[in-house]
Amino acid sequence: MCDQTVFVLTTNTFMKKLAVVWGLVATVLFASVVAEAQKVRLRSRITPACGSSSLSKFADIWADGSIAVMGSYNCRGAFIFDVSNPDAPTLSNWYNPSPNQSFLEAIVIGNRGYFGSGGQGPGSPTTGDGVHIVDLTNPVSPVLLGKVNATTGGGFNGIHEMVIIDQGGRRFLIENYNGFANKLLKVIDITDPAAPVFIRDIDPTEIAWVHAVHIRGNKMYTSGWGTSSVRGRTEIYDISNIATQAPTMVGFIEDPSGSRSNGNNMHSSWTSEDGNYLFSAREVTNSNGPSPGDVRVYDVSNPAIPLLIDKVTMSDLDLNAVTPHNPVVMGNKLFVSWYQAGVQVFDISTPADLKRIGQYDTYPAPFRANPVSRKSKALADEPWDIICGRDSLQNSLPTNYNGTWAVFPFLGADKVLIGEMNEGLLIVDTTNVTSPVKNVVSDFDGDGKTDLSRFSPANGHWTVERSSDHTLFGFSWGLADDVLVPADYDGDGKSDVAIWRPADGTWWIHGSTGQISVLQFGLAGDIPVAGDFDADGKGDIAVWRPNGGVWYILQSTLGLRVTQWGMVGDKPVTADWDGDGKTDIAVFRPSEGIWFVIPSSTSIATHAYWGIAGDRPIGGDFNGDGRSEYTIYRPSEGLWYVLDGVAGTYFAVPWGLAEDIPVAGDYDGDSKMDLSVYRPSEGNWYRLNSSDISFSGFHFGQAGDRPAPASANPF
Repeated sequence: MCDQTVFVLTTNTFMKKLAVVWGLVATVLFASVVAEAQKVRLRSRITPACGSSSLSKFADIWADGSIAVMGSYNCRGAFIFDVSNPDAPTLSNWYNPSPNQSFLEAIVIGNRGYFGSGGQGPGSPTTGDGVHIVDLTNPVSPVLLGKVNATTGGGFNGIHEMVIIDQGGRRFLIENYNGFANKLLKVIDITDPAAPVFIRDIDPTEIAWVHAVHIRGNKMYTSGWGTSSVRGRTEIYDISNIATQAPTMVGFIEDPSGSRSNGNNMHSSWTSEDGNYLFSAREVTNSNGPSPGDVRVYDVSNPAIPLLIDKVTMSDLDLNAVTPHNPVVMGNKLFVSWYQAGVQVFDISTPADLKRIGQYDTYPAPFRANPVSRKSKALADEPWDIICGRDSLQNSLPTNYNGTWAVFPFLGADKVLIGEMNEGLLIVDTTNVTSPVKNVVSDFDGDGKTDLSRFSPANGHWTVERSSDHTLFGFSWGLADDVLVPADYDGDGKSDVAIWRPADGTWWIHGSTGQISVLQFGLAGDIPVAGDFDADGKGDIAVWRPNGGVWYILQSTLGLRVTQWGMVGDKPVTADWDGDGKTDIAVFRPSEGIWFVIPSSTSIATHAYWGIAGDRPIGGDFNGDGRSEYTIYRPSEGLWYVLDGVAGTYFAVPWGLAEDIPVAGDYDGDSKMDLSVYRPSEGNWYRLNSSDISFSGFHFGQAGDRPAPASANPF
């Protein structure tokens, strides 16, 4: 080991260097930017086997205590889970009586389950068996208590959505029909599940169909569908005494004709907890068209005069999804299931100005074309798409209903349930949606700062200086030809010492708690590309195979993922380009100076011209907006070039010499990458801190040492 020597560069030194900055710098260096969408952490996933190969197997999700229930679409029955351990939920029972039903709706209150059938298929309401009321005292062995259908309780045989309310010591079911043939809502007393009592029909003024109902206190909000020529209505009713008095309409929402399409398609809504604001999702299949589906915010404090005060669309959020589906409010947060875009989380502290603060995309990327030999001229003519070596490159934007059906946050922010139509039940932690971005580059003590750290090939020894207290630790771990791959593989917030052995494709991981893991994953010639691809807070073992351009990713929660992306000569880059907390797949093509990226939140492949042959690509967030910038270090000039692909701005900074190795990381803990280089001939580190534009140098290394932070950007 060698002691660290600290020396500070003078301002004059830096200003002399700055004089050669590349012209036309179009942004202020290290300007403060507020991150829009921070990390939502995946905790678990469970996908029940139901015999269907459809991408639309599952439907609604609900929970109470340790019991969660999920409906079915092209599967049949309802699924009952034990979620007492959110990191390892289990399937307690697949409730699937004969004749098998598509239970689109599933609700659990206490130990009682309510499963609403859409029919023996999701679009066959006449074959349905109504609502099954089930005792879940023992979730492993549910017991049918009663049914509500056309012959028992005067309900519908096939329903699309339902709500359960308690009022005046009684329990009531309010349900709609699963189709446009009937717009009535039915109210049934289900206090005694074995003897349901029909109360009344509610005939809305909505012309076509009420898709959904939301209730807050003594008010009921319907979501009307409308027709191609008549606008849909969201109607507001007083239901103070649903058992003895017909509901009284106290207001309605009917947007101006200029803001509607497809009859308005008001799909579902949810109020703020004080009841003053209504968040309404408008579901259409032309979300990539001129009048996309959106989430609208209304001031309903005076229900007689509701006011539209805000709306957000797919385009506003840079999403690739057909439409929003179901909104839900908990506290000052709005959770929206947005089909192919997964779950979107908004801060609604100011309802007239929705702010997205988090997202988790559950939908597997449908785009699998590989960027192969297409030239720059052709690229310029294909603004939507990535290069895939065929005449028609336009990515197929979704027009069908797949992805996330529902979200249920009411077990707590750390235990948010997602009902995904293909993947089943996912559980995510949203407690840190407003927290600073977590540093993931060589942070061995978990303090949010990159640590000075190096590997000595001569003896296989690692030396780390903890930034938290400036103490040293180290041990031997690796051979001379091993590749450094430090990452937080166990999810404890600290980087683990790790190497990948090219000779046999073996990963050797020394966990921060002392646990040792050894796994063969990869072949000679592969390039290790570890990252957190499923956003579960754990580093995933992964390799990129230049021969074929295939990424093999062993996701720690979601399992094996294989994606073809790149070609021989490309350089893989791992970073979070869209700010959703997942590592995205990307390559830099030196021969053309082009970056090709698949953002995980949209799956719409993007490209950027930034760089030339000989440049070293760098992944990382240099302005603190939660997204990686396109960054290259040009050894021939000692210059860093940073392009913000969202804002379209860039800057260039001289920082380094031809021999230097870029070691960008967040050394000062401000959630921004700092420009930093390691100079092998001196064993010195030179750093420009983003927090205060101070610059300093450290002697920490010997001839032949490899800096560990360089492993994040090894080319």
